[in-house]
Amino acid sequence: MGQESPVGTQFARTRDIVVVAVLMLLLAAALVVVLIQAWPPGATRVGQEPPAHKAVRLFGWSPRVSRETSLFVIVLAAGAIGGTVHALRSLYWYVGNRTLKRSWLMMYLFLPFIGAAFGLIVYLVLRGGLTSPAGGSAEINPYGITAIAALVGLFSQETAEKLRAVFATLFAPAQAGRDQALPPQVRSIEPAAGPVGGMVTLHGVGLGAATTVRFGTADAAATDVSDELVRVTVPPGAASGRPVVVTPAGSAVSPMEFTVE
Repeated sequence: MGQESPVGTQFARTRDIVVVAVLMLLLAAALVVVLIQAWPPGATRVGQEPPAHKAVRLFGWSPRVSRETSLFVIVLAAGAIGGTVHALRSLYWYVGNRTLKRSWLMMYLFLPFIGAAFGLIVYLVLRGGLTSPAGGSAEINPYGITAIAALVGLFSQETAEKLRAVFATLFAPAQAGRDQALPPQVRSIEPAAGPVGGMVTLHGVGLGAATTVRFGTADAAATDVSDELVRVTVPPGAASGRPVVVTPAGSAVSPMEFTVE
């Protein structure tokens, strides 16, 4: 078993948590302003075409943008807002359970940008007509694409898995190589014992698509999942033994036993 990097293994300090939380809140406020200011204007009369351009006022900068550009901006902003909500939700969950490690702080800072990128990708797919045909920018409902982009940013991990599943049917699967994702593996479990209803964390690699964890014959739905860990609540009927993490790519058995108290 390989050695794990010691970088970021310490618990986050109060200063780290405050800085990340403030940055996330400021970013969320700025994104809402961008979304409102860049919102494309509608037609003033029934049957009339909406204005082709709009003056946008952003923090002392007043560019004049086309409706097409406005759509791109609101998609990026909405995707970033979804990613920010995801980051804030995860942040308060980890802080509330007093389990936040410093290695996760970079993820929180990157999630808004990942959400914006995914929102843009899905928007381009929709505008390209690969999943649903769309006309010109004047025919696009900004509320619809904004809602989709925000949901994509909020559920960026699920979006990546869905896009992978959809386009895997269009392209030949890549040959396995050294840069391929590792198969699911469980390397440790903490705590090693606990009661029914207690929280258990399984550490490993390749766990990002985990759906359930099996304790004997009882299954528990994964409540918090990343590539390196899975958190679950010990379900009723759980039996002592080695928990099994179930993923679409296969199952991973814990090398350590968990004792149900």
